[in-house]
Amino acid sequence: MTAFEGFPEVCSTEQTSSPEAFEYWEELVGGAITEVSIAPTVDGPFEGQIRSADFGEVAVGTVRVQGHELRRTRRHIARAGELHVLGSVVLGGGAEVEHAGNRVVLTPGSMIFYDTARPILWRSNAMIEDLTIRVPRQRVVDYLGIRADALPAGMVIGEGGVGFTLARFFRRVAELHRTDPQAAAVLAGSGIDLVGAAAVIAAGVRPGESQALALSGQQVLDYLRANFTDPGLTVDRIAQACRVSRRTLYRLAEEFEGGLGAMLRGLRVERARKLLESADIGSIARVATASGFASERQFYRSFREATGMTPGEYRMVARRRPVAR
Repeated sequence: MTAFEGFPEVCSTEQTSSPEAFEYWEELVGGAITEVSIAPTVDGPFEGQIRSADFGEVAVGTVRVQGHELRRTRRHIARAGELHVLGSVVLGGGAEVEHAGNRVVLTPGSMIFYDTARPILWRSNAMIEDLTIRVPRQRVVDYLGIRADALPAGMVIGEGGVGFTLARFFRRVAELHRTDPQAAAVLAGSGIDLVGAAAVIAAGVRPGESQALALSGQQVLDYLRANFTDPGLTVDRIAQACRVSRRTLYRLAEEFEGGLGAMLRGLRVERARKLLESADIGSIARVATASGFASERQFYRSFREATGMTPGEYRMVARRRPVAR
């Protein structure tokens, strides 16, 4: 999945290096993330795309843009209506940042925190893609129980790990937003636990229990989504891969409707549905194996409970549907 899949809105600049292009880009970034000034760092046409989704307290934006310099000055801060904490994950490319006394180089997979109450100097000399989560500054201060000047501004979490966990979580929130905006807003609110956990890790502090559980829960979900087609997947393997005890895994599974088993069955049935809807699906037995079911009998039972049809019936119905043009 690319960063932009699932996000409901997209805005693009024209392919031009005129001042109007950068003014327009400033407006887009200001509306989706925070108010800044922008200037080019590369010659030739300038092009950028930004997609955003607002979930109440939490807003998410994905950006893919050519090299430029971004500044948030004290002038921007003085006229700001609301201040925020931004958690930004680099998905591709890189940038150099000066913020809150820190000078850092961002690479793919790294995550940085910005406090929009402080100036920001950000520079990229080539195409960059990132995902940014915006949360009200006071909300983060209250949640962490710290002074505002102790926010982890300009601090970076290294490649992979927490940053990509957050990126994957909010991509899924954006996908849900397309079909059920209210549910997406609820899910995004729970993501504040993840943002808080990442913030304390960036500050070099051990996450609290609720934050650690939120991170572990997302790691379990990510592992299940990556490995559910393996019929030999066991509780012990999941716990070992996610570095949690069996007891903690079962505790995390309580957050999933129906528990861990129901989560796995749901993922497998959804994969089977897509295979049955495809033009080249092979036999029912092949679909069962490719979806992660240990046997055809288990597949039939789970599929019928979930859809009200046998796999064969579902395939026949799918074949009668008109092809979208």
